[in-house]
Amino acid sequence: MARVMVIGGGPAGLASTLHLAARNQEVILVEKDEKLGGSPRVYNCKAVDECRQCGACLAAEQAYRVQSHPLIQVITGSQVVAAQLVNGIYHMDVRGAEGAAMFTVAGIILATGFDIFDPAGRSEMGYQRLERVVTAREMEEILIKARGEWEEELGIMPRIAMVRCFGSREQSRGVSYCSRVCCLYSEKLARILIDRIPGATVDIFGMDTQRYHPVYAAGHQDSVRYIRGMPARVDRLPNQALVVKYEDSATSSIKQGHYDWVVLCPAVLPARSDRSLCEMLGIERDNQGFIASLGGSTNQRGVFAAGCCTGPQTIVESIGSGQTAAGLLLRHLSSA
Repeated sequence: MARVMVIGGGPAGLASTLHLAARNQEVILVEKDEKLGGSPRVYNCKAVDECRQCGACLAAEQAYRVQSHPLIQVITGSQVVAAQLVNGIYHMDVRGAEGAAMFTVAGIILATGFDIFDPAGRSEMGYQRLERVVTAREMEEILIKARGEWEEELGIMPRIAMVRCFGSREQSRGVSYCSRVCCLYSEKLARILIDRIPGATVDIFGMDTQRYHPVYAAGHQDSVRYIRGMPARVDRLPNQALVVKYEDSATSSIKQGHYDWVVLCPAVLPARSDRSLCEMLGIERDNQGFIASLGGSTNQRGVFAAGCCTGPQTIVESIGSGQTAAGLLLRHLSSA
């Protein structure tokens, strides 16, 4: 059976690869980073007494299974730099720090992930200007490095503000669409912070809330305060407290809150690397810049797409998307 290629080693790419290999399909997995796992590699498990279905542990488990499977060839630290379709076969030029190689494959799954809105472009929100104004990913990294000593790292009874929709649905300064995943993600991160740090409080700012199936529920939110309003500015008081100024849409009044940390949840953007890759393969993108996909299929025969390269998705959704794309690719191979 001809080999296939999966481009991207995050949750969707790993799920696609394992689904294919489990059905005796030889797979070449190409990942631009040195390690597999994608963004969830730096996410903390959100469970305390029970699993909260965050999916953080799934990527690590998948990466382990991929690296030990005899039908899977893993190439990390590398990217596709050229691609050509000849008589139904794709010729892929893959290059990285360790060298270059050419592969011929009968099908491709694009699982190239996403980029995020650059918070440095909104200086009024304090990112890179004020200490303790961080992105959600940076907060995850802080918690991992703390090795469980979260109170020591974040302070005693820390007051934390989370800003959803940062860069989302702001045509003039960000993107016009909703990034979806911030609502679920911020709830789970808020809950684990409150569970693990005695006396911690979390205020979550945002335009509104996306609703998910109950399987994604984060538990009771009694200790989390939701504020429907977008912060306009973050400054610091002489006592080092961070001041978040915002309009409370519930009361149509200008208010401010004092916090020890401000956590920004930036908008999910199409991966910049997708532009050249789509041009090489002749893949269409939608008006937002994501890969145009109908249930995993693209406009090119033999090329499928999965995960956040098609639009914002949770980890669990990305895994399901990857499995779907793999099923479509297998069907394509059987009919070729």
